Amino acid sequence: MNVMTWVRIVTGAVWLNGGTEKVLNADFPTQFADSLADGGFVAQAPPFFQDFMKNTVIPNAELFAQVVRVSELALGLALILGLLTNLAALGSIALSVMVLLSQGGVSLGTGLGAPEFITINVLVAVLSLVILLSPAAKAYALDSGLARRRPSLSPILTNHRKRS
Repeated sequence: MNVMTWVRIVTGAVWLNGGTEKVLNADFPTQFADSLADGGFVAQAPPFFQDFMKNTVIPNAELFAQVVRVSELALGLALILGLLTNLAALGSIALSVMVLLSQGGVSLGTGLGAPEFITINVLVAVLSLVILLSPAAKAYALDSGLARRRPSLSPILTNHRKRS
């Protein structure tokens, strides 16, 4: 296997781990809703995202908790298996950015403090972008098998153009 395949699998494992933890915690939806009601994830978010959190997420917190659970599991499995990898990479970028915004975004740190620019969410978003753009990330993937069976889908699934 090539390095990009491992990048895809490890990135998927990060999502799968997070989703599994949330599924195994039966109280996660309630804990998520309680945290939001207490101001968690809202106060540190940028103003435009605070509005979204207050008007959309908080009133539907338990639904959003379930969506997060399912999304993390689905992204993890899709990336590990290499199934609809480009779509999973886009979803991974989107979810990473949403989590990043709910945690206040990024900063360069101050003085002797550790820089807060390279967080797990930034790293996962960047790796997901690399996966999205890399044909090598799809080399050992279910997408490759699908592309062989349906060559017209190859550009979408594996980033390989049909050769004339």
